[in-house]
Amino acid sequence: MKIANILSVILGTVLLLLALQWIFIPASAAESLGMAYLDGEGRNTQIRDFTAFFLATSIMCYLSFATKKYEYIFVCGLVYMLAATFNILASINHEAPLALSSLISEIVFASMAWIASYKYKNL
Repeated sequence: MKIANILSVILGTVLLLLALQWIFIPASAAESLGMAYLDGEGRNTQIRDFTAFFLATSIMCYLSFATKKYEYIFVCGLVYMLAATFNILASINHEAPLALSSLISEIVFASMAWIASYKYKNL
């Protein structure tokens, strides 16, 4: 259980920091992901979607830590594995450049979440 708790808290904290960056300094958050800081409604969409993405997955990590239920952090891992999958598919199907640093982060986040999920499930 100790490993699950550590992974949940570390991942939740990293994701919370990313969410806070999108809330308070979104231009810097966009730049850190190698993306343009959009204008108009695109900016609104960019800020709200990334904030929701990182904040919701952070909350799932903390919920698993607090309740010791594996389902929350499993879903967090699922979100990041889907992000990794669509990162690759965007590159293959839509001629978008492969975001390698994001892909690595997505796989690491999914792995951390699923290891914690496995540990919580097998308490």
